[in-house]
Amino acid sequence: MDLKEINAKIVFWLHLPIVIILFGMFVIPKSLWAGKVIFHFWYFVSIIFFQFLWSLFIYRKFDIICPLTTLMQWLRGYPLKNKNNHGHSFIAEILEKMRIQVSYVWVNVILIVSLIIVVVQYIWFR
Repeated sequence: MDLKEINAKIVFWLHLPIVIILFGMFVIPKSLWAGKVIFHFWYFVSIIFFQFLWSLFIYRKFDIICPLTTLMQWLRGYPLKNKNNHGHSFIAEILEKMRIQVSYVWVNVILIVSLIIVVVQYIWFR
């Protein structure tokens, strides 16, 4: 295994705590953490915002593209403009490793629906 492959694996696993926090916050009761709704809102909004910015800056399109995923795919040998780079999802890949097939498009749908839920929670329950 060469250095790029090792770095790609490191970047792959760097995603995990980010995604666990992103979706794990849904299962933490507000009674355990009074500031959970506010934290979750700003955490989620920040991540989605930076992904939208990244897609506009690098690909000149309005999409949800993770900078870490772009780096990971580049380390795997995919050029920035290659569909295997900007059309790839860590969430879809990790689910595939667990034998659950989810497309990149559905991951984005799940992210947008989750964002809407987080915003609604922020508006009504903070």
